[in-house]
Amino acid sequence: MFLYDEGDASGTLAIPQASHAWLAWQVAEHWGNRRFARPAPRAEVLAAVLLHDSGWTEFDVDPGVDGDARPVTFDRMPVAAHVDIWRSSVHRAAALSRYAALLVAHHFAALVEGKTADLLDRGDTAGGRAAQAFRAELERLQDGWREALCQDARYQPFLDGEGWLVNSGVLEACDRVSVYLCASLGSPFTVTGPTPDGGRESICFERAEGRRWRVRPWPLEGDRLRVQVEGRRLARKRFGSAEELRQSLSRAPVERLSFELVRPSAG
Repeated sequence: MFLYDEGDASGTLAIPQASHAWLAWQVAEHWGNRRFARPAPRAEVLAAVLLHDSGWTEFDVDPGVDGDARPVTFDRMPVAAHVDIWRSSVHRAAALSRYAALLVAHHFAALVEGKTADLLDRGDTAGGRAAQAFRAELERLQDGWREALCQDARYQPFLDGEGWLVNSGVLEACDRVSVYLCASLGSPFTVTGPTPDGGRESICFERAEGRRWRVRPWPLEGDRLRVQVEGRRLARKRFGSAEELRQSLSRAPVERLSFELVRPSAG
């Protein structure tokens, strides 16, 4: 869950991880031009982007509250619960496409590596070991899927080399764009996107006004893109219990939030 707060009297918008993934998918659907590489096979890469957080669906209905009486978000929860949700996301993607699941597993393996280092730095040995074990599990899954898919001509060009770097890079970039937008983080922010020559290039997102963002260099088709996300409007930020939060989420009105991404030359 993301808590989007514009700092006014409108309250906080609780955005489920699944809706965050939908926003990332909208960006991925338009990703690529002469300067930035397009993903292929397109259907599987778009499926990976849309499904990469599918394991959060049940959690976001009843996330519980933390020690400050705030809703528990993805970045402030126990390691074991986080790992279980990532595992569920991988297997839900695999039910649709092994290649999509391979991308999702690779994406989480990179994230869990940073999480492991952070846990060990903070002295959480048990959490660090759980994260390390999960990474090893992801590596075994990836090895199995690669071995199976290398026999399929559809996937052979995209299991390693430039094709793999493009597809994994598109998932990472679109996920990060959506995270920054949904979490109402500061402006500007930067992500990196894959280029046709196999490299990576930094992309700067800078708020122009309201929820309009100027993006340079421009990584998408066309000159502008409007993306949507949905969440539940909470009138307050703290709750007396997990049950109180669950009831508030179930009754809160659903709202659509839109962002406009604009090529600077578009005006």
